[in-house]
Order: sequence, then C-alpha cells, then structure tokens
Amino acid sequence: MIPRLASNSYLTFLIGTDKFAVHVENVQEVIEVDQITKLPHAPVYMLGVINLRGRILPLIDTRQKLGLPSVEVTRSNRILILDVKNGDDNRLLIGATVDIAREVVAIEESQIQDPAHIQHSHSSSLTGIVNNQGDITMILNVSAMFPVSEITSFDLSVN
Repeated sequence: MIPRLASNSYLTFLIGTDKFAVHVENVQEVIEVDQITKLPHAPVYMLGVINLRGRILPLIDTRQKLGLPSVEVTRSNRILILDVKNGDDNRLLIGATVDIAREVVAIEESQIQDPAHIQHSHSSSLTGIVNNQGDITMILNVSAMFPVSEITSFDLSVN
C-alpha cells in the first residue's frame, strides 16, 4: 500500500526514459504484473483484466494512452492501482502499466509549471511539469488520462 502522505506527495514512475508522477491520493497500491486475462474486441489501450484479491479490474496500457508505442508487458513492469474519479462522483479502480515505479516525492505547488505551452497529443492529461535541476517530471491528471466513462463503456465481463 502507498502511505497517505501530505497533499504535495506524488508517486513517480518511468515509461521509457520519461518520468511521470501521479498524486498519491489517486494511488491505492503498486503491484507486480501477474496473470492478465485478454478480452476479445477490447480497445487497443486495454490490455485485459486482472484479479486483485477477487476484484476484477481493467488493465490499461499507459503507453498507448500517452500515444507511445506499446511494448510487451513483462514481470519487470509494475501496475499502479489507481482510484479514478470523474465529475459525477463516479469512481473506478483500474490497473495502469508502467515500466518502473520509482518513489514518492514531495512536490511543492510553487515548483509546478503550467503545461499549456507543451504541444502533445495528450497535453490535456497533464496537470503540470516540474523541473528539478534538469530532471523533468510530467504530472498526470488521472481523471483526464483514464476517463471513467470511456473505460466503463466497454464490457469487462470475462466469459
């Protein structure tokens, strides 16, 4: 489990060589990759479903959602169990693959720069960018990156 820390705490992770962060408020835990059950006719970003202690969760390819090429998910990858909320107070637990889960860091509000000047296909999924002595970290908006309505529109039943 990720400890609930101060409101300026973020879990950092890598996708390729790029460093990202999500607010710890959105992270329930980080788990190792185990069995992934593929779903027929699933969207390209959905790797399938996983069993988290008896609860079936959709598993999302974070690389695909960021517009990056997919790579094979291996046991060295990690799955972030994220609590995703939308404006209607709907909530959904999902798994999101990352290459490497790193650490929980404190990022002060004053360090976060507006990502509006970044031209990227998923720049609306960024809430900010932090430059820590040349170490660029992009902060993801979990609700924008993984919209509940988009994920729940697909039938997750395993037959």
